Amino acid sequence: MPVELDALVLPAFEDLDPLPSAGEVGPWRDAYDLTERTDVPGVAAPLRRDGAGLGVVPTGIGKTAAATTTAALCADDAVDLSDALVLSVGIAGAPPDLPIGSVVIADEIVDWDDKCRFDPDDGPAGADADAGDDADAEDVPIAPDPYTEGRGVVDLEPDLVSDAVESAAGVDLASVEEAPEPAVTVGTNVCADELWHGRTVADHVSWLLEALDRGPYRATEMEDAGTAAALRRFGLADRYLSVRGISNHDRPEPGESSRESFETSLTEAGLETGLANAVRVARAVVDDRRA
Repeated sequence: MPVELDALVLPAFEDLDPLPSAGEVGPWRDAYDLTERTDVPGVAAPLRRDGAGLGVVPTGIGKTAAATTTAALCADDAVDLSDALVLSVGIAGAPPDLPIGSVVIADEIVDWDDKCRFDPDDGPAGADADAGDDADAEDVPIAPDPYTEGRGVVDLEPDLVSDAVESAAGVDLASVEEAPEPAVTVGTNVCADELWHGRTVADHVSWLLEALDRGPYRATEMEDAGTAAALRRFGLADRYLSVRGISNHDRPEPGESSRESFETSLTEAGLETGLANAVRVARAVVDDRRA
């Protein structure tokens, strides 16, 4: 007999050094009695359950792992997701105007890898690729992929997003010492296969979103486009939410290199606060659904 779930939570990882202890799964194990387990073919970790409709399983890092895990869960008769809310919950990067610890509830997910990339040294683009916000679109060495138009964008169900925002309204967010107060916001989530960091890449992301008539982006991560694509294939994308806590900013301060910035941006305080706040918001959403 299949396990019927009211909510399926999909963190990306657990026990990944040097990220927070027990990873993105740990806070769910701490908050709920996830003692029941179900092994699903094609899923690397057991599905942990509380026996009352909540399931939690890590997808693995990256779009391929997320899509494979999600598709396996959707396809196997061991799990019934026909009435389940599916949530990706974890950490993310963000532009520097969004305080560390803020939580982004996505209203759209854009696949950053669904594009054309050109040689930056080929013609005018080579001269202007680093020209910043003043560069014209034709000078940027990327463009939308004409063969996959529209496939790399998933619009999330507006009523579901609205209900999640309402559930989050009463959640107290933790903050990083001497940092601006975090907040819950709704916006574009950009998903990439690569773990990128830097001002030029951030500009390219913004230019691609503008070309797609999307954005501006609020969060960057590595799984949710894969998860959303798998759910869409099984007709379940209308019950999907992405809840991401901001753990670090995606570009350096002036005068700092991208490599230096990346090495110092992933602080323990930022990672722990971003994850804690994402879980707090997601728990409010899940508990309201199950009330």
